[in-house]
Amino acid sequence: MSTPVPEIWFKTQRALRSIAGSLIVLVPLANGVAAAAIAYLTAQTDVAVHPVVFVWLNAIVAVTALIIGLVSRIMAVPGVNEFLTRLGLGSVPKGSVGDVNAINATNH
Repeated sequence: MSTPVPEIWFKTQRALRSIAGSLIVLVPLANGVAAAAIAYLTAQTDVAVHPVVFVWLNAIVAVTALIIGLVSRIMAVPGVNEFLTRLGLGSVPKGSVGDVNAINATNH
């Protein structure tokens, strides 16, 4: 009989942190690349890119961040977390399952 993996605390907070982290990385990166591409196109060709491109780009980034948050929340479901722990990708180290002291140390 295997020892159950402890339940993840603050599941929603983990998802929100994933969304915030994604936005912190993706918004400046996507806008910087887009700005450089538009500057290059403007300098090399007579192509004019409408500013609404940045609105759509940021909408795509926001949806991507929401999907990342949803995946993080799904990973916090007990059955999914138990499966991920068996793979070595869970909320606690694979070797600490069953070790009450190690589990309590990771939750505090």
